[in-house]
Amino acid sequence: MELSFIVIDDTDLDHFIAKRVITNKHKTARVKSFMDATLALEHITEERDDASTKVVLIFLDIYMPIMNGFQFIDEFEKLHPDIQDKYYIVALTSSREVSDINRIKSHGSFKTWLTKPITADALSVLLNKVCTELNIQLPE
Repeated sequence: MELSFIVIDDTDLDHFIAKRVITNKHKTARVKSFMDATLALEHITEERDDASTKVVLIFLDIYMPIMNGFQFIDEFEKLHPDIQDKYYIVALTSSREVSDINRIKSHGSFKTWLTKPITADALSVLLNKVCTELNIQLPE
């Protein structure tokens, strides 16, 4: 199975770190980046099926201009369930505010959250969780 990722964040540094951590863990991972959540949403609605990809992990910054992560989720949840089922959305936040975490938890499409920046250890834990939940095995 090919592993695929989408990083949606409004800062170049967070994109760089996420891509580096992901590709260091999985050399063959495809990583698409979007600085604007509206463009990422368009990509998701227009993307055609890729049989080799079982799930796409989306790392979504919750605070961005134009369309923030919560607005993205509101629009994502309007998509057909067949589209939604292909994505595993992880909120990215630098906030440690309980209200932000509770807001993330209130949206069913957010599967979990990570504190920015993404670390190798956090990615490993997340991938183990995803594999267990979805009963998939990733290539080494």
